[in-house]
Amino acid sequence: MPERVLLDTHIFITGYRNPATLEGQVLHALRDRSDITLLLSFPLEDQIRRVARRIGGKDWAGLILSRVWHDFLVEYVALPADPQSIVENLGLDIPREDWLIFLTALMGETNLLVSGNREFLRQAAAQQNLFTCLTPAEFLIKLTHD
Repeated sequence: MPERVLLDTHIFITGYRNPATLEGQVLHALRDRSDITLLLSFPLEDQIRRVARRIGGKDWAGLILSRVWHDFLVEYVALPADPQSIVENLGLDIPREDWLIFLTALMGETNLLVSGNREFLRQAAAQQNLFTCLTPAEFLIKLTHD
């Protein structure tokens, strides 16, 4: 089992909104695991807060972030002030909207990125061989076989 894991915003929003979903099962499987470090960056936290506020209001957004801090061992990853220059210097062909999640994974030296965004996963996997990219369903299957 990887020890440094990054989840995209969709996993948090969907998983906390409906725990019965695959995303909710991912959160449940990773909860209270001392062998797992959940990676976050301030831009990713801001994105989670914005989306959660839009969907469920500011109280629900606060509840999600509170649950993250309560349920997981969290490590923050510092991102550069100018992510575009890093992406360009690395020669990566990652869509602009995915730069922050990709750079959080790359700079946080994640072992595993779990995302429901299949196009992003395909591109991220093609761009590097530094971490594994899985959908929630693939992650849950892998978890049962490890």
